[in-house]
Amino acid sequence: MLPRVKGTASVLVRVALALGLFAVAPRARAQMSGADLAAPVPTPPSESTAPPDATPPDGATEAPPDGPETAPETTPEIPPEGATEPAGEPATPDPDGPGTTPIALVIDAAAYGVDPVVGQHVTRRMRMTAEEMGYVVVSPEDTVAAAQRVRMPYPPSPADLWRVTYVGRARRGAFARVWAHQGRYVFELSVASLDGSGPFFARGTSGAEDLHEVVAQLTRQAMPAPDVWNAEGYQRYAVAPEATPAPTTPPEPLQVRPPGSSRVVIERRRRDNRPGRRFDLALQTEVAIGADDRFTNLLLGGRLGVRITKTIGVGVQFFYANLRGRGERVNNVLPMLMVENRIRISRRLDLTVPLRFSIGYLPYNGPVVRFSAGLNVPLSSRVELQADILAPTFWILPEDRTAVSLNPALELIVRL
Repeated sequence: MLPRVKGTASVLVRVALALGLFAVAPRARAQMSGADLAAPVPTPPSESTAPPDATPPDGATEAPPDGPETAPETTPEIPPEGATEPAGEPATPDPDGPGTTPIALVIDAAAYGVDPVVGQHVTRRMRMTAEEMGYVVVSPEDTVAAAQRVRMPYPPSPADLWRVTYVGRARRGAFARVWAHQGRYVFELSVASLDGSGPFFARGTSGAEDLHEVVAQLTRQAMPAPDVWNAEGYQRYAVAPEATPAPTTPPEPLQVRPPGSSRVVIERRRRDNRPGRRFDLALQTEVAIGADDRFTNLLLGGRLGVRITKTIGVGVQFFYANLRGRGERVNNVLPMLMVENRIRISRRLDLTVPLRFSIGYLPYNGPVVRFSAGLNVPLSSRVELQADILAPTFWILPEDRTAVSLNPALELIVRL
């Protein structure tokens, strides 16, 4: 217990103690933030929530177009070799900088289609692993200040990660993306190094129970050890060269395209266009209502389909047909071949407009040609409900006659 102090001195002592506790409290909360890692990690959804530009870690990737931003679109140029530091900064290396102290900077992880708390777990696990490796990790506040100073877009590309590492005076800068695919988390880590090596990448998957273990392993895999350091390469960026006269006319900006970037973009587009499930079975019911002649035909059948891409597919249909005859109802069969192209109407809504062309042959009558447009609604990752709303159909009959009907249909699709 504290001794009692009488009078005005007692009031002053209590005020001083309150201010001291107020200053120590944030530091204590920062030291206890690692306890949040004990919080449960949500289970990832079964469907894929990968970002549009997710690629295997064999090269630099671009930032997803729909990702959140923390600054305007414009980003500064990468400092050229031997570039000077901003005005007001010392030109000589900082004795407490990355040249003498192994400093690491960790950007908050970007979570796509999963609970944001998953990104918080990944970020904290990366920071703790870097400290276990022997790095001095930049505080989250200083990390945000460095990102704001360089106007870093979020999520950062490898070049943006190098810039914020340079401004944050860290040896290495790390960043991670996380999304869900087929019930598991997918992690993609990238690390920039201020000595000119890298960038380094690592990729892996985990469930909710082994998330921290996998993130720690990927962090050690992507981030070099603190003693792996190219001092000569670092000096090219840390020491300012001799001043040179400024050019009279500003040079045109040089746009450098990384080797093989076109090939990487093409391969990424091809990979993103691959369907998750290629085959499907469907049960369809259809009503043919005569347009020029009053008749009604009923069709009931199934279809086996194959998805060539996410939007283009082909299928074989086989229907039982109950038709209007010359005086009574007749039964028949109708086999058809179908080609389909789906058009996505919104990035936010998982709705598509299927455009179909089908051709078949009705025995003892003639060819049947059908066009349709409708709406496809996914009920789950494997079940879809589709309605053909506008479906003109042409029945080519004997004696050079053609009957026209409108064939609205309802279809239940199961992806295999």
